[in-house]
Amino acid sequence: MSRKLLLLIPAASLGTVVPQYLGLGFSHILPHGLDHVLFILGLFFLARDAFTLLVQVTLFTLAHSLTLGLAMAGVISVPTVWVEVVIALSIAFVGIENLFQDKLSRWRPWMVFGFGLIHGLGFAHTFQEIPVDDASLLPALFSFNVGIELGQLAIIGIALVTAAVWWKRDWYVQRIARPASATIALVALYWAVERSL
Repeated sequence: MSRKLLLLIPAASLGTVVPQYLGLGFSHILPHGLDHVLFILGLFFLARDAFTLLVQVTLFTLAHSLTLGLAMAGVISVPTVWVEVVIALSIAFVGIENLFQDKLSRWRPWMVFGFGLIHGLGFAHTFQEIPVDDASLLPALFSFNVGIELGQLAIIGIALVTAAVWWKRDWYVQRIARPASATIALVALYWAVERSL
């Protein structure tokens, strides 16, 4: 799966940079970031209440924002191929765990945070492929990250509108959450193999 955004952004005023990079961050999730979409949906399909969803998404957001910033500051650097493989495995893990859990386990928040750190490195690799002048780097990076968050919120919003109405139904887990999670896991395992070749 190609994750390159081959766009040339010239030096520009803050009023131009912010909306441009908001758009780039958002489009990295929707429509270009199917792997991140599936990860967020994997978090959603474990949740049967707003608190469970909020805990997971908040930890994921904090983690990927942290490593995105550290990677852009040159503090950490990991080969792209391994980041992409681990991202795929993280999606598979979340999907598989959903098959055996129907509530938030004690280790799930920590796993989500750890996976968020890896996803942040993936976001950093994408951002590094977009030319940006030094004067615009910080507002561009901040706007890119905010765009990512808006993309995630859009996914959650769509999922809430289409499925959350059934959260409390007795059949929700068996008929919706687990089949969807199994599909997510299978797709992610395919990606993991494909990306490791």
